[in-house]
Amino acid sequence: MKTFSLAFLILLTFAFQLSAQSDVSKCKFKTGEIHIDGNDKDWTSPLSFYDDNTGFRYSISNDKQNMYLIFTVDDQRKMMKLMKAGWTIELSSKEKKRKFNSSLNFQGVPHLGQGYQRGSSEQENRAEVNLIIKDYTSQLPDVLLHGFQSGVSELKLNSRKDIQLGIGANFTQNLVYEIAIPLKELMVEQSIQLDELISLEVSVNGMERPSSGEGEHRGRSGEGGGMSGGGGGGMGGGYSGGGHSGGGHSGGGRPGGYSGGGGGGYDSGNHSSMAEKASFKQKIELVGQ
Repeated sequence: MKTFSLAFLILLTFAFQLSAQSDVSKCKFKTGEIHIDGNDKDWTSPLSFYDDNTGFRYSISNDKQNMYLIFTVDDQRKMMKLMKAGWTIELSSKEKKRKFNSSLNFQGVPHLGQGYQRGSSEQENRAEVNLIIKDYTSQLPDVLLHGFQSGVSELKLNSRKDIQLGIGANFTQNLVYEIAIPLKELMVEQSIQLDELISLEVSVNGMERPSSGEGEHRGRSGEGGGMSGGGGGGMGGGYSGGGHSGGGHSGGGRPGGYSGGGGGGYDSGNHSSMAEKASFKQKIELVGQ
């Protein structure tokens, strides 16, 4: 009986360890050149991961000096949500002598998308989205940093210094974020072993609910119309950005497209998911060559 109990305990412990490791993904060691320019052409397609709550597709890789991250969004409503409301990346580790907790906070641009209209074709729609992304990058405040070894607190778009950031659009006009972070910014350089277990947490802020009468379609000449046109709603308008990053989950939406029905902004079926915060966590392990 004791022998059986001991064997069962060992089996249970092994199963628990296996389960705890099953959600850990190893980084891909970077072999080719990655240009941090806001385009995904240097990355293997499709990207490694997808989260329905935030709409992010993403991949992570590393070499001996840097950690590389790419995030892209092809759901147009979720794209507008994160651009208007803002979002945060948090990287942390509990490794002995290699502990850290660092974050990048992308502030929102609440009034983005004013004056843009839905086109009469998919090509025109993508062109409008591309204009909105360019408008976003021109208005984006410095990214707020916390917990990095150098003590740097702000990061400018298209930075070419230690921590690099590029934001743009790929050939299908999907929003792309590319980031390169030196490993020595996360932990003391002498302690880096390239087997670190790192927790990635991404949080997208919820958008503020419009007050009564707001969010109505105003077209190109209006104040908050956003991308709208014809009889349907669009990408912009509706909710304004706000709040702080953190927890919560949004409902997974059907990717792409514009809202239907009358009026501008987001259709009523999307109100709850647009107002909710959305987040996900992913454990990753750095790898040697």
